[in-house]
Amino acid sequence: MNIHINKRLETPKILAALFDLDGTLLDSNEEIPTNIRKKIGMISKLIPVSIVSGRIFSSVLEYSNLLKLQSPQISDNGAIIFDPLQNNKIIFRKSLNQAVAESVFHLLDKNKFEYFASAEGKTMDHSMKNKIYNNVNIITCFYDDVKKYISEKSFIDISKTSLVHSSGSMGEEYISFMPKNIHKGIAVNEYSRILKINKSDIFALGDGMNDIEMLKESGVSVAMGNSVEELFKISKYSTKKYIENGTEIVLDWILRGLKV
Repeated sequence: MNIHINKRLETPKILAALFDLDGTLLDSNEEIPTNIRKKIGMISKLIPVSIVSGRIFSSVLEYSNLLKLQSPQISDNGAIIFDPLQNNKIIFRKSLNQAVAESVFHLLDKNKFEYFASAEGKTMDHSMKNKIYNNVNIITCFYDDVKKYISEKSFIDISKTSLVHSSGSMGEEYISFMPKNIHKGIAVNEYSRILKINKSDIFALGDGMNDIEMLKESGVSVAMGNSVEELFKISKYSTKKYIENGTEIVLDWILRGLKV
């Protein structure tokens, strides 16, 4: 049963907080509103706070710096964890099969499709001529551009990759080519091990298909009101939509539990 968060609902024990970006912390301009930034700052002084996003390393780094977060941060849909306290050193990484990466880049470049990718923290996009094919963590493009190719066996070896769907702040639909069996849930497990915090005491807030595994692995799982339907089925709690201040309601709920 999914419980809707309100002012009277008691806050469970939370020892770390994980937040998706698009549809959760970011507005339609891809900015984090002042009130949300302020409350995230208050929480991060009391418990570890981390971004868990399908965005690539450089983008997550930008937002984590903005929020002045000091705990390990998770980018590339869980393929990378980096530590701000170690000069943003990558402390966990998983890479795409090199042959798969080459095939995906070839298709995207041949058709002049827009995309962005990350290889051990280095950003690549459709405008670059010299690509890095080894140690690629994620390749993300518009789903509509490649959906007709995905079912073709000659395109890529599906047994060696994971396809992850996600949405942007404006509702645009993406698909990411990921290392096999890597997702946000795997990163939550590693995060729990690194910080020595039980997963039952980890809070997670998300809204998209790529947040399902993260919410499943987190003891205090919350779906945004604007979530895909699947998240309401697997999360313990839910809040209002982002445009109805759903994120701030959740942040206040956490702060009440931390007695701030």
